[in-house]
Amino acid sequence: MKTITKQLLIFAMFATVFTIIFRYFLSYGIENQSGITTTISAVTYGILMFVFGWYFGLKEIEFLPIYDIGFRFHLTTYLIHNVFSLLWIVLGFGSKFENINIPIKVAFYWGISLIIHFIYFILTRKNSINNINKEDIFE
Repeated sequence: MKTITKQLLIFAMFATVFTIIFRYFLSYGIENQSGITTTISAVTYGILMFVFGWYFGLKEIEFLPIYDIGFRFHLTTYLIHNVFSLLWIVLGFGSKFENINIPIKVAFYWGISLIIHFIYFILTRKNSINNINKEDIFE
């Protein structure tokens, strides 16, 4: 089964661009101690990632008929966000008030939710294709 599709790659491209823009404005807000900039950048990033994930996920259903297609988008977002966040700090693009501990904690706690989503994905993927039980397909 083809799991890396055109829609997932396009989503990954948008996620990369959004993450870089988000990291810039987040670091800018932290550097200038602007809670408004920090909050607006985080909320906007979250909304954009959700909307684009939802949009490309719905398009994806046409090509990959599995029930929990969102896991692949969740995993892609997790990898892109955390790789770029860690690199952002390590390469010195972050604010002087940022340190590597925060992105590591974000990756850890987000990773826990990703593991839970993965377990749900594994359990539902074996029992359904597009919300149809396998027993109903071969009667």
